[in-house]
Amino acid sequence: MEASLKKNILIGIAITAGLLLLAALGFFLYFIAQFSEYHDDQYQFSIKYPKSWKVIIQPKANVAVVFLRPKDTALDTIQENFNVTVQPVPTDIINLAQFSAKIKTQMTAVFQKSINIIEDKPLHWGWREGHMMVMEAPKPDHLKMVNAWVLVQDQVYILTFLGDMNKYAQDSLYINEMIRSLQLQK
Repeated sequence: MEASLKKNILIGIAITAGLLLLAALGFFLYFIAQFSEYHDDQYQFSIKYPKSWKVIIQPKANVAVVFLRPKDTALDTIQENFNVTVQPVPTDIINLAQFSAKIKTQMTAVFQKSINIIEDKPLHWGWREGHMMVMEAPKPDHLKMVNAWVLVQDQVYILTFLGDMNKYAQDSLYINEMIRSLQLQK
């Protein structure tokens, strides 16, 4: 009796593990199907974005593309957006650490005590090193900003998400996938 009980428990565990694996695979396939891929020949990169988001190509100088998340209601005051900016690296900057320090100094100088830096960490795109900062500005607008950047030769690629910090939980998987998906052709 004891051996058959152990066998039944092991079979139950194996079935549960198989169902969990199948559910995870289903979620992964569903999640990946939510994306399209944007290719930019001028700035030589590609990035995935949610299919339901609007694409605005080169709305102004150095902004390669902006992705606008649909508003949840007509009463939304902030429209979440994600943009890719490509600009020359300043001549006084010689490495990623200096650029990251300059960005952090600029952000804290502009926003002073109205922002909280939640994350400030290195980030990797394949063999390229980058950096990521996540900030919140609770007052007055409840903003969340995610910035990630990578220096490539004499250019910096800056990925920026800006949105309502109260809605970020529902967007974070998409934002992380967008950042992770950046592919540079340089």
